[in-house]
Amino acid sequence: MAMAENKAEFDDLDAVFAAARKTAPEPSAALLARIEADALRVAAERQPGTGAARGRATPPARHRRAGIWQGISAALGGRGAVAGLLSATLAGLWLGFSPPQGLATLTQSVTQSVLGSSTSLDGLDLIPSIDTVLTTQG
Repeated sequence: MAMAENKAEFDDLDAVFAAARKTAPEPSAALLARIEADALRVAAERQPGTGAARGRATPPARHRRAGIWQGISAALGGRGAVAGLLSATLAGLWLGFSPPQGLATLTQSVTQSVLGSSTSLDGLDLIPSIDTVLTTQG
């Protein structure tokens, strides 16, 4: 398709739009009357003390902002994710405060196999300083 043909088509389209702008449709008188009647009815219902306002009019809906917990829940993935995290947290607390009887012997045997038989958990530094990490690796 040549450029001249595109230009002619655009000119025809511009003429159609120009004609449409000149003859804007006017709404019908019946439509305007119905809109006005509806607006007057709603205004009368919202007036305090009128018969139509008593018992029928509902207050406008208020938009509540999402609370902090709703934001956290949405960030974590919803109610299911929060329930899973809460369950895991409670199970960890329970096992931490009241461990099963065999857990201590299992922990000691794993620690001895990793650290050696002469090392006990009492001398283990769980949070070493950066100097300790740098001197053992270098």
